[in-house]
Parts: sequence; structure tokens; C-alpha cells
Amino acid sequence: MRPIKSRTLDNAAVRALLNEGTTHLQAGQLQDAEGAYRKALDLAPNHPDALHHLGLLLYRLNRFDEAIAAISRAIAQAPASPLYCFNLGVVSQKAARPDEAIRAYRQAVVLNPRHLEAWINLGNGLKDHGAIPESIEAYQKALALNPSHADTHNNLGVALKEQGQVERAIASYRQALQLKPTHLEALNNLGLALLEIGSLDEAIASFTQALTIMPGYLKALYNLGIAWSWAGEDEKSVDCLQRAATTKHDHGKPVTDAFVYRSRIKHDLEQVQYLFDRQLLSEDQRPYLHSLQQLRDELDCRLAPGNRMPITPEELAPVAASFNRLLYRAQAPHLPDGALHPALDVEAVESRYLAKQPEVTFIDGLLTDEALGGLRQFCWESTIWKKDYENGYSGAFLGDGFASPLLLQIAEELRLTFPRIFKQHRLTQAWAFKHDSARRGLNIHADAAAVNVNFWITPDEANLNRETGGLVVYNKEAPREWNFQDYNSDQNKPKILAWLKQVGAQAMKIPYRANHAIVFNSDLFHETDEIAFKDDYLSRRINITLLYGRRRRP
Repeated sequence: MRPIKSRTLDNAAVRALLNEGTTHLQAGQLQDAEGAYRKALDLAPNHPDALHHLGLLLYRLNRFDEAIAAISRAIAQAPASPLYCFNLGVVSQKAARPDEAIRAYRQAVVLNPRHLEAWINLGNGLKDHGAIPESIEAYQKALALNPSHADTHNNLGVALKEQGQVERAIASYRQALQLKPTHLEALNNLGLALLEIGSLDEAIASFTQALTIMPGYLKALYNLGIAWSWAGEDEKSVDCLQRAATTKHDHGKPVTDAFVYRSRIKHDLEQVQYLFDRQLLSEDQRPYLHSLQQLRDELDCRLAPGNRMPITPEELAPVAASFNRLLYRAQAPHLPDGALHPALDVEAVESRYLAKQPEVTFIDGLLTDEALGGLRQFCWESTIWKKDYENGYSGAFLGDGFASPLLLQIAEELRLTFPRIFKQHRLTQAWAFKHDSARRGLNIHADAAAVNVNFWITPDEANLNRETGGLVVYNKEAPREWNFQDYNSDQNKPKILAWLKQVGAQAMKIPYRANHAIVFNSDLFHETDEIAFKDDYLSRRINITLLYGRRRRP
């Protein structure tokens, strides 16, 4: 049959096939729906409705490139359709094509200025893309159409806070909560904004209200933990952060990972053996040790290169019951005599920091022997290392089990001891990375904070090369207009290196020393230096990072 010409596109046969496809789609028969839509296009290759329906069907099948192509062809045939443009934006957003999504949403609101969902999605896309003033304008357009849209008031608050308009952000969050008192994100965001202006009691109340509605709400648990630490209530802080870790890891749900990291299996095997050697695990976990050893042997037999290995549910099953659980957590209590070494030269440390632009300084002999030993034991014994990286290191974060009274004590003593460095900035995040001696460390990045503290706790005798193993810091700040994905993504390493070369950045190489801290402006790019440590469990390089404050806004 010859294709039907454009003037007869809406004939009964095409319409019947489109209806048939929609019936299949509603019944969940996606392949049959695709067949019907393609038959319609055989009859009328440029039929806009058929192209649009096919595009939406392909979107349902996660075939995003084909979906974008089909809807784009529909728009070419019917360029005045705001619906087609809107759906092209939805598919492009899902396909991680933010520029195309923004263009499509813009066209949708040009064609239909009263298209509420298009204004909302345009605002979201612009906000995620870092175009904050334009996102605020889009949200305001949406709210002019529907002032009762609680989600949009919340999103407007996020954009306003990102722009530094914290009081206006608070007003937006409160409006969202007036419309929907159980709006969890608005309660959490309100708490964060209140923290930023120093209203600790109100912030704590907002996070607590969110947790009353949903006790396992991880964001609110974490932020409440931070708020309690700012209030000097370290026990309450650690309790919240431990509850967050338990909610995240000890949930009893099946492990469904499609990949494992060789480095993680190697680490967990060494750590569990270490815990058995110290009689810190019960015999109930002995089968887990054997299963880890078996899995490591199987992975060692694979010829495929790389650290990240695909794994089947059957292969993972023997370790799954314990793999992501917090099997053991060591104690790291508050030290009554202090954690920072009493002989620190505060004046020299602060003067070095303030004399450099951008700011960098170092602290030798940071901790007392008791504090250093307590942190080491906590990191060696606690099964909190759940975040895996291709380079072969594992991370533990505050909300994943890394919080302890000792760690919070160190963070607060640093802030109080060096007021000219930390100023008004408070602890916002902390983590530790434990490295595989056979692999490399962290890639180049900057952090979303005001001040970084990075210190090392593995004994010096573990380091095989005293000239390396530490940190490389570049003396140029990340461009203010770059967002987090720009300056903190492995995929952007070529872009970062090209920019550093363009601006003539110089690298400062700080060799590894145990109990040595580097304090620097968080906007500075930095990376782990080459590492060569002994290949045994207690010799793994451990670095601890504390972040204070927020990144300065453009």
C-alpha cells in the first residue's frame, strides 16, 4: 500500500490503529502497542499523533533516543502543539539531556503560556542547570497560574536559598507547609534554611516534625544530627546519625547489587578476619567470612580487567545477608582531656592560612595520642565502609555510621581553636576513605563547602614512599559559576584539567604524614597523590575529611 498523503492523514484506518495501540498500552501490552503505532506510521509516515504516541511508548520502554527522535518528528509536522513540546522535554530530561529539555519546555510555554506543568518542569530544569534567576522566574509564573501548588512553593524556596535569599526561601517553605503541613521536603528544607540563619531551636523543631511524619526520613535524620551537633548535644547528634545509618543499612531487605568491587570484597574479607582475630564477632558470622573468601577467589579467577565486576544474584546470595549490614561498630567516646594536641601553635597555623590566597595551611601533630589511637581503632573495627569507588577506595560518611562523639569533638575543637580560619562556619559533613594499597586514590575535585580539613591517621611505617601518599592541592579556586556536577565529578576530569592549565594553576604537593592535617579553601581543586602503602589490612591509607560551612554563592 502506498503511503497516504498528508491531506488524508486522519483517515479511519490510522485512527483505528492509534486506538488499538492505546488499548494495548493501557493493558500493559507494550510490544503490541508499538506494533499498532508502527502500522499506523506505515499508512501515514508523517502522522503527528502516531509519531507522538510512538514516542511516548518508546519512553515507557526506556528507549529514550528513539523516543526523542519520534516526538521531534511529530513536532516537525505539528510545530504549534505545546503538548508535543512538553513531552519532548519530559523525555529529554529523563535521557539526561538537560539543554534539550529546557529548550522544549521553553517552546511549550511560548505556545501555551498557561501550561502549568511546563513552567514547573522548566523551573526544575533551570535550577538543576544552575540558571537560578531564570528558574525563580519560571516558578513564579507557575505560581501565578496556581498559587496553591505546594511543591512549587518548596522548589521556589530551594532556588531562592541557592541565590542567597534565605529569608524569602523561608517564606516560600512556610507557604508550602501552610498548603500541605505534611510536606516532608519543605519541612527539611525549612530546617536547613533556619540553620543557616542561626535559628537552631526552630530548625530542630522542623526536622523533628518531619520525623514525626516519617520516622525513617534519612535527610531529616541526618540534618537533625547536624543541628544537634551545632547545639553542643553530641550524644543526641550521634544518636540521630546512627539511626540514619541503621535505616540505610540494617533494613533487612535483599541485596540487589548488579555489580561488586574487587577492592570492597578484599577489604571486607580482611576486616572480618581482623574482627574474628580480636574476638569481636560472634561465630554466627563465621559463614560470612568463608563466603567472602570464596567470592574473592571467584573474582580473582576472572580475566576481565577493572575493579567493578558484574555479579548475579546467585553469586551474591552467600554474602548478601551480611554484606551491607553494620555488623560491628566500635566505641569512640568523647575524651575529657581534649582531642587536639595541647602544644599546637595556633598563631602560626592561622597566619599561614590567612597569608595565602587562596587559603591553605597545615597542622603537624594534630591529635593527642589517645585521640589518634581511638580514631584508628574505630576505623579498623567498624564495618561502616559501604560506599565503593572504581579507584579502589571505600568511604564511610557521617550518615552511614562514621559519626562518633570523638569525631564531633575533634571537629568542634578545631573550630574553636582556630577562630580566624573557621569564622562562623560549622561542621556540615565528614567522611573517611580507606584505600586499597594496590590501587590509586581520589580523582581531582573541589568540595561544596567553605573550609576543608583533611588529615591522615594510618601509621607512617605503612607508607613505602615518604615523598608521596599525601595530597595535591591546586592554587586556583573552582569557577564560581560551576555547579557541584562541574567541579566534583570524575566525568569532568578533562574539563577540570583543561581549565587548570588555561589559568596557569600550580600544584602544591603535600607528602603523607600520620597525624598531619591540611586546612584549605574548599573551592581549591585537589586530588590524592600517588600511593604506595604496605598491602595488609592495618596499613591501608585512611584519610579523614571535615567540611565546614557552605560554598560561597556566585
